[in-house]
Amino acid sequence: MRIVLSLVKRNLRIYRRDRAGVLLSLLAALMLLLIYALFLGAIQADSLKAKLPSAASEDVGYFVASWVFGGIVMITCVTTGLGALGAYVDDRATGRFKEFRVCPIRRHQLILGYQLSAVVVSFVMTLIVSAVGAAVVKLVYGDIPGWGSFLTALGYVVLFAFAFSAISSFVITFISSRNGFTALSTIVGTLLGFLAGAYLPVGALSGTVVNGINVLPYSPAVVLLREPLAGDALDRLTGGVQQARESIGEYYGFTLDIGGTSVSTPWILAAFVGLTVVFTALGTYRIGKTIK
Repeated sequence: MRIVLSLVKRNLRIYRRDRAGVLLSLLAALMLLLIYALFLGAIQADSLKAKLPSAASEDVGYFVASWVFGGIVMITCVTTGLGALGAYVDDRATGRFKEFRVCPIRRHQLILGYQLSAVVVSFVMTLIVSAVGAAVVKLVYGDIPGWGSFLTALGYVVLFAFAFSAISSFVITFISSRNGFTALSTIVGTLLGFLAGAYLPVGALSGTVVNGINVLPYSPAVVLLREPLAGDALDRLTGGVQQARESIGEYYGFTLDIGGTSVSTPWILAAFVGLTVVFTALGTYRIGKTIK
C-alpha cells in the first residue's frame, strides 16, 4: 500500500504542475453551468412553461437549473478524472516506463497509482464545481437542495469517481501520445453531455436512442444525481401532485428504463461497483502488457 500511495502522490504532483490545465478544466465546467443557467436554460424553461402554464416562472427556472446542475456534476466527475490520467500518457510517451521495469512495482500497484490519483482529482474538482454551482443556483433562484441531499449526491460522486477513473484508466492504456490523449479528451468532453442525456430531456429523444444511452454508464450516473439535486425543485414545480411528478420526472430522466424495464437504484449502484472492479482488472492487464 505504501508503494501505491507514493505513486498517487507522485502523479498528483505531476498533475498540479500544469496549473493552466487544472484551471482550464475547472473553468470549463463552471462556464458551462453559467452559460446554461443564464442563457440556454431559458429555452428549456420556455418549453416547460408552455406545458405547465399554471406553474410559477420561478419554479420552472429553479427546476431547469437544478436539472442541468446534476448533469454538469457528472460531466465534471468524468472529464477531470480523465485529465488527471495525463500522467500515464506522459510516462509512456517519454519512456519513463523503462524505470518501472527495474523497480519492485507490481502492475496492479501501478494502475492503482494512476487510478487513485484520478479519483482524488475527480472528487476534489467535482466538489468545487458543486459548491460553486449551488451558489449560482442560490443566487439566481433563491433556493438550493438541503444538506442531506448534497451529502447523498457527494456519496454518489465518490462511487462515480472510482468507476469512471477505472474505465478511463483502462481506455488510456491504448493511448501512446499526448496528441492522442488531447483528441480523446476533446471527444469525451464534447459527446459526454449528449450521451448522458444531460443537455436534452430523454423524453425528447426516440426510444431507440434512449435505450442506447441508458446502457452506457453516464446516463445512470445522471439519473442518480438528479433526485438529490433536483428532486426538491421537481416537487415545487408539480406542487406535490404525484402523477405530474412521475410524468415530468420520466420526461426529464429521473428514472432509468432499458427496453421497457425499470432499473432501480440498488441495481445501478451494484453496476458501478462491478464496473470499478472489472475495469481495474482490465487496466492492470493492459498496463502489464504496456510496460513489457
